[in-house]
Amino acid sequence: MDKAGFDTSSNEPDRKEFGPYTVVRRLGVGGMAETYEAIRRGPEDFTQRVCLKLVLPFFRDREDFLTLFKREARLAAKLRHSNVVGVIDFGEIDGVTYIALELVDGTDLATLLDAQPGTRISPEYAALVGHDIAAALAHAHDPRRDGSADGPSDNAIIHRDLSPSNVLVSQRGEILLTDFGVAKAVTGTARQQSAIKGKVPYMSPEQLRSETLDGRADLFALGVVLYESLAGHRPFQGDHDPATIMQILYGDRPSLLEVAPETPTGFAKVVEQLLEPDRDARPKSASALLEMLDPYVPSPRERRELGKAVSIVRDSLPSPPPPSPVSGSAPTEASGEGNREASGVGPTSSSLAGAQAAGGAPAPHAERKSSSRWFGMAAVLLLVIAAGFGLWVNRGELTRTPEPPAVLEETATPEPAGTPAATPEPPPSPATETKTTAESPKEPPSEQPAAEPAAAEPVAQAPKPARLSVAVFPWGDVWIDGKPRGRAPLRIALPPGRHKVAAGQGEPSKTRVVRLKEGQRLRLQFDLSE
Repeated sequence: MDKAGFDTSSNEPDRKEFGPYTVVRRLGVGGMAETYEAIRRGPEDFTQRVCLKLVLPFFRDREDFLTLFKREARLAAKLRHSNVVGVIDFGEIDGVTYIALELVDGTDLATLLDAQPGTRISPEYAALVGHDIAAALAHAHDPRRDGSADGPSDNAIIHRDLSPSNVLVSQRGEILLTDFGVAKAVTGTARQQSAIKGKVPYMSPEQLRSETLDGRADLFALGVVLYESLAGHRPFQGDHDPATIMQILYGDRPSLLEVAPETPTGFAKVVEQLLEPDRDARPKSASALLEMLDPYVPSPRERRELGKAVSIVRDSLPSPPPPSPVSGSAPTEASGEGNREASGVGPTSSSLAGAQAAGGAPAPHAERKSSSRWFGMAAVLLLVIAAGFGLWVNRGELTRTPEPPAVLEETATPEPAGTPAATPEPPPSPATETKTTAESPKEPPSEQPAAEPAAAEPVAQAPKPARLSVAVFPWGDVWIDGKPRGRAPLRIALPPGRHKVAAGQGEPSKTRVVRLKEGQRLRLQFDLSE
């Protein structure tokens, strides 16, 4: 039992009251916070569904993390826009710091992409994503968004962590940006270099080099998101982080029209321009990008169709999808604003607004490439020092001794390493029995065996997949059977049998072997803080 008055390690809190909020259910967990669907109550029977984002117990006494959390609330509270998840409330109750965010009924873009054939969406849907997120960025980057000419509000907010998991899509086709957990306010006097924060495959070259950032860093990340949405894979994806960094610095990637030829040529050129390694070659601002995308924005009918696609994906998930934040967090982690249900991820949605959190062309001159090479090496060293990544170890090579098989309430008895998963042997089919009897001299062949194979069809049906949920504290990536699966928290369907699950920050550092039964649901948690 923690200070919040309910057990945050369970989906069903023992005590559901948290100040003026009634906690309904847990939505998910992110790097330093967990999110819940909650009902905010006020005078005269006032109620409002929100996403309640709470600092994880591990960090509640860590002043540095509390400072980050409070900064997120302050920055996100400055943003009031239809494409940004809004902050409703912020404070501390019984020693637990929290943010109440707009709750979005929908899912995050990462979940939507995973559910589509080829993990991609149509150019029409991608154009909607690009236009709406550009609108959100134009608002965040505007230093005078509230009409003031100076004062504390005279600053731009750079998101610095734009990725599919931080883009929420509602059942009405609304698209919102969330998770400003690593956002930075850039004032007219701020000229210091920014720390390297964010997800490497979406980071701009200047961000990797720890240079002073402006809004064009977010435009680069949006370019990566759009490329991934159209092509089904990221433009920059090496075998490990150093390789990905070098690809980003040199703009080493396939042309978008090579991998997604159905993309309108003009739209593809806009995405390619966003991925330029030289930020001066990108659109000068999010507002300029909006004008470039205007010709490709489809009719309102496409937005309604996108909303229907989100509903189908949400309803197909075995359990409530990860939370998606609005204006301060991403759909898979948390976010929420007040009265707009479409902006908050509800109990039946795949993401929740409130707790969500993770290219370019060749350099024109040889001397730029030479300097970029040194910058690339410096970036790698900086990442090693700042983030503690084991950057030079391939993701597929584990240098640490694997942990013993996970012992969880739903796991089957572990087998020795290397032993294939034991799946129940199906009963012998009629066809097999016929073959055995045909070898007996006492029973002559008959036509019946030829008609019996139809009875074997049920045996040939694919086994029901198991469902695995993986959480990593304080944060990290997940690998399953040697393949990278993205940032935790993660939910995935797997075939029954033996699987090797690893977690780490940049590379696998802890591994467990689990055996999954047909139709089983299993929760697995890694603690990387030890």
